[in-house]
Amino acid sequence: MNETAVPRDLQGVHNFRPVGPYRVAGGRTMQPGRIYRSGALEPMTPADRALLEHTIGLRTILDLRHPDEFVHAPEPHPLSDRVIRLSLFPERIAQEGLIAELNALYGPGPSPGRYLQYLEIGGDRIARAFELFAEDHRYPVLVHCTAGKDRTGVLIGLIMDVLGADPADIAHEYALSNGSIDRLLAYLRASGRQLEGTEEEIRARLATPPDHMAGFIELLHQRYGGAEPFFLRQGVSQRTIDAVRELLIG
Repeated sequence: MNETAVPRDLQGVHNFRPVGPYRVAGGRTMQPGRIYRSGALEPMTPADRALLEHTIGLRTILDLRHPDEFVHAPEPHPLSDRVIRLSLFPERIAQEGLIAELNALYGPGPSPGRYLQYLEIGGDRIARAFELFAEDHRYPVLVHCTAGKDRTGVLIGLIMDVLGADPADIAHEYALSNGSIDRLLAYLRASGRQLEGTEEEIRARLATPPDHMAGFIELLHQRYGGAEPFFLRQGVSQRTIDAVRELLIG
């Protein structure tokens, strides 16, 4: 596949892009055409499907959404046969309750501390998601949630940290989602979500300034020593971590 043929967005799907390639440990580079990311896939057009299915040859779609979110996305998309659903947060707890808990701890909207709390709430699930990247037959992989920026951003950030990417590049990758705020807003409103606050407040909550991810990576290293020690504590084997590196570093 010619990576230059892949656009950094799709017609119906917001916040789509390939991840990398970025420089990683040892002066090497992430393999292009292996990982993609996006927001919700239900609005994909026939042209989007053709690009994902044929141009990219997508094999796996990792859907990180909580079951409560499917109220707003009742129809399966045309590539649902490739989907692995793995909510990063426990299904037994209502999403509304999870958000209320995070808001009480960190205030509304993303923050480095809020992202670190994802690891406390869903560490075992994040570890299971990471283990999928050690399986060669899964690639190319597309990771998504509703917006494609928070849960998706944390998982991508952890993978990049395991690969030895510069924290500035991890923050840059996260910040690229800022370019999709208008389309994300349109999707959320079209799917019936009630967004609280003024337009300025809503946009601030949806923004992805690089310091949010840079701060998360800093806290990750302070608390756990980095993504690799975090995954080892979650029961991921060193062999699996090495396999992810082997598959993703050129």
